[in-house]
Amino acid sequence: MYSDAFAQIEAGKWSCDIQNVEQIRDVVVFLTQPLQVAGAGLSCYITGPPFERYHFLGAVDNDVPSAVFRVRWPKEEGAPTAARLGLSLEPMEQVAVQKASLPGTELVDFGKQVAKDLWNYLASFEVMHQHGQFLLNLFDKWMQRFEERCKRDPFWWVNRE
Repeated sequence: MYSDAFAQIEAGKWSCDIQNVEQIRDVVVFLTQPLQVAGAGLSCYITGPPFERYHFLGAVDNDVPSAVFRVRWPKEEGAPTAARLGLSLEPMEQVAVQKASLPGTELVDFGKQVAKDLWNYLASFEVMHQHGQFLLNLFDKWMQRFEERCKRDPFWWVNRE
């Protein structure tokens, strides 16, 4: 959908309805020209019926003019039958606070499951019975390092060379 599909609902805020919401997993947002408001970003939100509670997906700004946001519906709301995308021009301070509140745990949860699977596999070997606590401490340190890297840059594993 293009920018002409958005309707301005108030100063600095726009929305548009999304069709075929069952097929949407990601939302791509990009600026076609720089934002004219200094120190502002364009926050992206999504909501389902009754279109009252918007969920922050992410934001773009003049320094990061495009992004792909994973659509995560809260478990208690279930999968919606319709959706509305909202854009809001907001101060970068507010955008930063909202970005910090994003769950971002998908990759961390994946890492934990991989570590748990590896741990269970290694537990079947004799070395685990002799040095299990030492190896568990190493796993804990690795998991802490993994979580910190995901907080700093959720896509560090993509950007590696």
